[in-house]
Amino acid sequence: MSIDILSPLFSFLNGFIEWYRGLTLSEFISIFWSLLIFDLIRSVGKCLVLFIYSLYCRFKPRREITNFSPKVTIIIPAHNEEKIIARSIESALETDYENKEIIVVDDGSTDRTFEIAYQYAKKGLIKLLRRDTASGSKAGALNFGLKFATGDVIITVDADTLIERNAIREIVKSLSDPNVSAVSGNVRVLRGEHGSNNLLVKLQAYEYLVSLELGRRFNALIKTLLIISGAFGAFWREHVSSLGEYDADTITEDFDITIKVRKLGKKLAFADKAVSWTFVPERWKDWRRQRTRWSKGQIESLWKHRNIFFGGKFDLILVLAVYDMVLMDIILLFLRLGWFAYIILFLQQTFFYIMLLSLILYFLIEFIVIIAAGALSPRKNDLKNAYLSPIMVLFYRPYYSLIRFKAYLQWAMRKKITW
Repeated sequence: MSIDILSPLFSFLNGFIEWYRGLTLSEFISIFWSLLIFDLIRSVGKCLVLFIYSLYCRFKPRREITNFSPKVTIIIPAHNEEKIIARSIESALETDYENKEIIVVDDGSTDRTFEIAYQYAKKGLIKLLRRDTASGSKAGALNFGLKFATGDVIITVDADTLIERNAIREIVKSLSDPNVSAVSGNVRVLRGEHGSNNLLVKLQAYEYLVSLELGRRFNALIKTLLIISGAFGAFWREHVSSLGEYDADTITEDFDITIKVRKLGKKLAFADKAVSWTFVPERWKDWRRQRTRWSKGQIESLWKHRNIFFGGKFDLILVLAVYDMVLMDIILLFLRLGWFAYIILFLQQTFFYIMLLSLILYFLIEFIVIIAAGALSPRKNDLKNAYLSPIMVLFYRPYYSLIRFKAYLQWAMRKKITW
C-alpha cells in the first residue's frame, strides 16, 4: 500500500528528471532569465564582492579615529510607549559616549509615557518635551525635538529600540569622513513587541540579518545606499536643517530625508558595529500593517523625488541607485507576477516541473545568502535562525511580495495610510 501511495511521487520525479535533461540552454534561459539575472547572479555576486572586501579590510585595516567626538543629540520620539520607554532611555544613557544629550519627545501620548520619562528629566538626565496633541507623524515629533537640539550630530532612535553601549561611538566614527553626510546603524531584532519570540519574530530576525549585513553593507560599499533607518541613524544637523528638516508629506520620513541628503551629493555609510535592538510585530495583522506602510511610503517618496528620473542634475550614482531600487522592488515584482501568469497560461504541462526547479534554485540562493550574512556579521550566533530558510522561500518572501503589490496598488488609487 505504501508503494502505491509513493508511486505518483516517483512518477513525477522521473518526469521532472526527463524534462530537465531535455531542456536546451536557450530554453532554460528563456524560462528562468529573471531568476538567473536578478536573483542568482546578483545574490552570489554580492556575497563574493563583500567577502573579497572583508578580506581586503583584514589585511589592510582602516586607521582608527580617536580624537573625533562631536556633540550628538539623541532624539527619541515616543507615542504611547510606556512599556519600553524606560529601557530605551536607559540604553541611551548607558552608552560610552560622553559628549551627548538625550531628547525624548512625548508626542501626545495618552498612557504613562510622559510620567515615566519625567523621572529621568527631573534628575537632569534628559530633556523631555511634550506635545499635548499628537502631531500625527513621526516627522512632526522629530522636528519638534530638533528645535531644542544643541548637538552637531542628530541621532534618531525609535522608542522601541535599544542601543548597545558602544553604538554611539561606532556610528559617529564614519562621520569623521568629510564626504559622509549620514550613517545607518545596524538594526537587529530583539523580540516581539509584547515579549514573544514566535515564528514571525524569528522570521523577521532572519530578514533583518540578511537585509543589513548583505543589502545595506553592499549598497554602502558601492555608494548606492538610499535608506538611513529611522530606528537608528545619524545625520549632520546642518544638513538636516538646510533641507527644511523632516517632511510630513510621506509616511516613511527616514527614506524621504535620506534621499534629500543624497541630493546634496554626499556619501552615506553603514556602521556594522553600531548595533541596536528593536522590537518587531509579533502578530501577522500588525506585521501586514507595518509592511504596507513601508511599501506605500517607499513608492510615495520615490514619486515625490521623481525629478531624479526626469531632468534633475544629480550625481550619477544617486540616479543609478534610484533606478535600481525601482527595478528591483517595483518593476521586478510585476514582472514576476506576469511570469507566473505566463507559465500557468502557456506552459501548463510543465508548470509543476518549472515550479520545482525554481524552488531548488531559490533554496540554493537562500542558503548562500544566509550563510554569507552570518559569516559577515560580527555576531556568529546570528546563524541560529538559518533553519528557517525554507519558510522564507516557500512562504515569507512570496507573502511579503503580495503585501507590497497591494500597497503599490493602494498608492496608485490614492488610498490613505496613516503612520
